Amino acid sequence: MPYSRSETPDLRLRYFRPPAGLDRYFQTIFLLEVFPPEGGTITDFVLPSWGIVSWRDRSSMTLQFRDGEMFNSGLSGAVGPFDHAVRLESGALRQWSAVLLPAGWSRFVDAPARLYGNRAVDIENDPAFSAFWPVGERLFKGPPDAEAELDVILECLTDRLLVPRRDDEDRIEAITTALMDTRCANVSDLAERAGVGRRTLERVCESAFGLAPKMLLRRQRFMRSVTQHMLGGGERSWIEAIDDIYHDQPQFVREFREFTGLSPREFAKLERPMLKPVLLEGMRHWEEVSEFASEF
Repeated sequence: MPYSRSETPDLRLRYFRPPAGLDRYFQTIFLLEVFPPEGGTITDFVLPSWGIVSWRDRSSMTLQFRDGEMFNSGLSGAVGPFDHAVRLESGALRQWSAVLLPAGWSRFVDAPARLYGNRAVDIENDPAFSAFWPVGERLFKGPPDAEAELDVILECLTDRLLVPRRDDEDRIEAITTALMDTRCANVSDLAERAGVGRRTLERVCESAFGLAPKMLLRRQRFMRSVTQHMLGGGERSWIEAIDDIYHDQPQFVREFREFTGLSPREFAKLERPMLKPVLLEGMRHWEEVSEFASEF
């Protein structure tokens, strides 16, 4: 059963918590159903995230990256870790997605995350994503049935656990936990909290996180600020929501423009049918990690 859901006239989102064994590799698994007016589409922004792999019942989604590159998604696709907002436009579809934690990228994708950073790819013919091929081969073969489809996804992902863990998995998880620690203000703090050297930190981040340590910290403090603002229903001012690590409000506004291409005021005026529930779900996960990190 879904443990969280969001519904509007145009879409339905249902979230499913990965079971024990998979929960260290996936942040969440969710089903997105889009049903705009006949012939229409809905648009939204996807804010910086870990890698996401998705399976669709039809090809009706387009992504636009900051550099203007357009990507027309196929039936099975992936987005690597990204450090800026991506514009999304979708027609009617049903889509299952799994958000890969860095340890999940290391365990399930046979290529360094840096090769897919800020990129979207069709995975049907990409051997690096072969662990996900069985899911695409079995989904959407009959009438819609969320529970049966989820069983297929979990069965296929669990099969991958038979493959031995990577040597760096414990380091990856230590860095992930340290990254959520609000006391980490710079790369030296991150390395110290994770218990690794600077060179090891940089190597592991390129391989499993897809971004450099400094960018990961910048992205994390930005996402904390945006999420705090949206958790308040938009009623909490940006000044109240700004993360403590920012030096001042102008620095936050500059980084906001860099990550989204918009000012905070422009962003607040946007229709966001998908963004808020996705952020809320991510916050549920990272609050648990942050509480754990703060104890050490």
